[in-house]
Amino acid sequence: MTSDPQHAGRAGIYFKLVLTTFFWGGTFVAARFAVHEAPPFFAASCRFAIAAVVLMALVARQAQRRGETVPVPRSLREVLALSSLGLTGIFCYNAFFFSGLKLTGAANGSLIVAINPLLTAVLSAWWLRERIRPLQGVGLAVSLAGVGVIVTRGDLGVLRTLTFNHGDLLLLGAPLSWAAYSILGKRAMGTFSPLVATAYAALSGTLLLIPAAVLEALGGAGPHRFSILGWVAILQLALLGTVAGFVWWYEGVQALGASRAALFVNLVPVFGTLLAALLLGERLGWPQLWGGMLVIAGVCGGTVRLKAD
Repeated sequence: MTSDPQHAGRAGIYFKLVLTTFFWGGTFVAARFAVHEAPPFFAASCRFAIAAVVLMALVARQAQRRGETVPVPRSLREVLALSSLGLTGIFCYNAFFFSGLKLTGAANGSLIVAINPLLTAVLSAWWLRERIRPLQGVGLAVSLAGVGVIVTRGDLGVLRTLTFNHGDLLLLGAPLSWAAYSILGKRAMGTFSPLVATAYAALSGTLLLIPAAVLEALGGAGPHRFSILGWVAILQLALLGTVAGFVWWYEGVQALGASRAALFVNLVPVFGTLLAALLLGERLGWPQLWGGMLVIAGVCGGTVRLKAD
């Protein structure tokens, strides 16, 4: 009895996407340690600078093993395509996320960022002409409902008490930036591999983050100390959250499409909640468990149709 190579390949992509969201769930825990010791843009600059060095080294090693030269953009169009990845997925996402959180509440922020898969699906349908299948739409709705249960801790009355300000508009730029990053990446991978695209995204994103970190320091928010634990957190963010996570994310986008891969993003708060409970001692209750099951059901339901593709 032989296995279907295509099915095995899809299963591998699913596994990588789940593991990616696990790493990204862990970034919330790691970031809490990192930002206690350094301001956001300095921490982000360190994270992506380390990731860029590692990714470019992997690109060079891969090219050497294949007897090829290191892939480089050969036209202004390719330079702009790769630079746009660093601008949207790294610089703009971090800028909008941290700037918005300074002006709005955590509940608002969590709910706004949670619409990431929905925005990606809608923009992919409009920009890339990706078809949203009915089962995929149902899975998206169910998983979003699960995220809502987790964020509100099962008390939907929280939604009635929310007030919105211009900080929420800034924060809305974060999921929009990530949706653009996913869609632009889908196009960039017509020319470059996921590894190469991620490497240049990290490099260009770092070059944009460094001036922001300098301005942050000039404003009196420079790093005051960096312990071993802080560097461990930065390394987790760089190596797992960025090197492995971003490359596997683009592999998923390349194989499944941006809107389908985006379904898996709803697993991030599930893993984030579990890891916060295990590593930070945060309380884990029934709302988180029920919400997590809804998210998992939505992701499974939204991808089951893919097996027939």
